[in-house]
Amino acid sequence: MSAPRKRPPSPRPLLRLWPRVRPYRRGLLVAGVTLLLSSCLALSFPLVVRYLLDAAFERHDRHLLDQIALGLLAIFATTAVLNYIQTYFLSATGERAVAGLRRELFGKLLEMPPGFFADRRTGELTSRLTVDIGLLQGILSHQLADFTRQLLALVGGVVILTWMQPKLMLTAVGVVPIVALSALIFGKRLKSITTSVQDQLADSTALAEEAFGQIRVVQGFAQEPYERERFATRVGRVVTASLHRARVRATFFGVITFTTFSAVTAVLWMGGRLVLSGQLTPGQMVSFLLYTVSIAAAFGALATFFSAYQEAVGAAQRVFELLETVSPVADPPIPVPLPHPVRGAVTFDDVTFAYRADAAEPTIQGLTLRIAPGEVVAVVGPSGAGKTTLASLLPRFWDVDGGAIRLDGIDIRDLTLADLRHAIGIVPQEPALFSGTVRENIAYARPDASAEDVVAAAQVANAHEFIVNLPEQYDTVVGERGVKLSGGQRQRIAIARAVLKDPAVLVLDEATSSLDNESERLVEMALERLLVGRTTLIIAHRLSTVQRADRLVVLDAGKIVEEGTHAELLRRGGIYARLFQMQWRGGENLAEALAALKQQG
Repeated sequence: MSAPRKRPPSPRPLLRLWPRVRPYRRGLLVAGVTLLLSSCLALSFPLVVRYLLDAAFERHDRHLLDQIALGLLAIFATTAVLNYIQTYFLSATGERAVAGLRRELFGKLLEMPPGFFADRRTGELTSRLTVDIGLLQGILSHQLADFTRQLLALVGGVVILTWMQPKLMLTAVGVVPIVALSALIFGKRLKSITTSVQDQLADSTALAEEAFGQIRVVQGFAQEPYERERFATRVGRVVTASLHRARVRATFFGVITFTTFSAVTAVLWMGGRLVLSGQLTPGQMVSFLLYTVSIAAAFGALATFFSAYQEAVGAAQRVFELLETVSPVADPPIPVPLPHPVRGAVTFDDVTFAYRADAAEPTIQGLTLRIAPGEVVAVVGPSGAGKTTLASLLPRFWDVDGGAIRLDGIDIRDLTLADLRHAIGIVPQEPALFSGTVRENIAYARPDASAEDVVAAAQVANAHEFIVNLPEQYDTVVGERGVKLSGGQRQRIAIARAVLKDPAVLVLDEATSSLDNESERLVEMALERLLVGRTTLIIAHRLSTVQRADRLVVLDAGKIVEEGTHAELLRRGGIYARLFQMQWRGGENLAEALAALKQQG
């Protein structure tokens, strides 16, 4: 089986966000213009203060002082309005772009085959959708604007200081090489440590989701202390990595703070000497000091942004790593249309399949099986014989390594996945229910189905009677994975879902769990109705099922070892006949009985 492939990673993952932001460029333009205007007004503030102080101390002009003060208020009011516009539009742009990215990632994950999820923990993928994309959201929504504002303050302040007093300017910006070198050294370490923090956080999330998903097993075995200890260990690793990151950050910010305020101190000292010598007015000195503080603050803010940027780069790499993964199961470049109505003729033609390329033996070996339209074929065999694998290959959850599977004479790899899977209904061994209502779970097969169609499907599946006795009837919430329903009720809901879909081909993996006699009877009646007129492949575990099938296939080590009707196989006296003579070992699971016969030779 071909595994999911990864495209070569982008050297600049954050640049790949631009196509997701581009549709909202008008809002980005508005935010950019208002940001530029508010930054210019902020740069004018120290100059206005200079004229205000000089008017007060040198000219003693009270009227001019009042006018300048009013001018300052006007600057603050205008800046506040501009900041509101910029914040709103930039936040809206970031939120919408990130929502699109989150939808894109979720859609990508839905396209991946089951093998992709078998190799990854659900919590890890959930962390990519939430934590990592949340970091990108922070960059787009406000951190990028803060970076731009501080960069403008830094550049504008340097230009104005150069115009005002070149000597003091050189003192103020003398810290730039130190800051740049610190950013280079600490940036690489922060990026590496942040990646470790996110990985540890994803691991702890995965562990929590696993424990919650198996809460009955955890509580049934009284393993709450064990799970607490495991989770505490994972959280401890997160704390350790986070504290390491905090130490590096604190050192980085400490270096930045010391160097920038050393520059401020130097400016105060030199500026004070220039005022005493008459080369600077008090207003010029204060405005120069304000610009210096502004530059120092900009350096600190840029250092903070640099840390957040490194986190965002790591998050973007992880998100785009998933987006760049190529699914081995995909639509063909030029699909063949599936004729309607679908007849349901299924052919396995010399099919070979292995889950891993380095497997010692393939799971399915040169298997050939033809199922006529409307025929019911039951597959039996010991555990590990390849029964469930065979059923999983038909809807292309995996692609075959050799041979071909055909539906109505068409290689299923030449069909779109949507066409193929719309023609196939699946009733899994463990009924898969979602946490919504009964109605939503049945209608999952056909979301546009009317209420009457849902009720009709439930009646065919022998589910209507128990549903109307639920507190909210069809609007009763079933709980996560249907936890509020019994096993038999969940099975009948799953059958109703398949009835509503009305597929031409049905894949049924019989439940191995035991039901009470009444539930067993109702489920069997529902299955009898479901199978009528459909091509059906059943992974059989019950004697009643194999007796009802048109044909039986006995599978062992990925090969068909016996094939025929129930009566034919009994007459041949092979493994199936011996199994029947043992009377299923008092009704035990077919797979277990077959395995016992195999051990007996």
